[in-house]
Amino acid sequence: MAESYPNRGKWRVAKTGVDNLAIRACLITGTQTGVHNVDLNTVADLDAVSGVGIHTERVTPGSITVTQDDTNDRVAIDCANLSFAAAPGVIAQGLAFYHEVSAADSSRELLSVHTTGFPQPVDGGLAVTVNDFLRIS
Repeated sequence: MAESYPNRGKWRVAKTGVDNLAIRACLITGTQTGVHNVDLNTVADLDAVSGVGIHTERVTPGSITVTQDDTNDRVAIDCANLSFAAAPGVIAQGLAFYHEVSAADSSRELLSVHTTGFPQPVDGGLAVTVNDFLRIS
């Protein structure tokens, strides 16, 4: 269980700024093995990891905030908690945030991958508590 911040996501935030990103989130299914490789660039790259799947529902995070955290020497980027619709038989292994460059997963740039608190069944819907979906140290 962990959080990772792919190199592409760090580059995109530095180049574009959080206020100018079209941020979305999706659930990871299958396995957690290999999802924290920081060299993955896109949602398609994540989906191509052996045993990993990407759930079809995509959600837009609300209430995005950027906070200077002097105690931990970083910038924390947070959003409101997320809700995913019921999907019987689906087990979420994690959550990925990405920049929606276009409607193709091959151009959706990964910002972060989270597996802490997973796996979770999505049978009756899934509410995900988000704590800093991005951190810049």
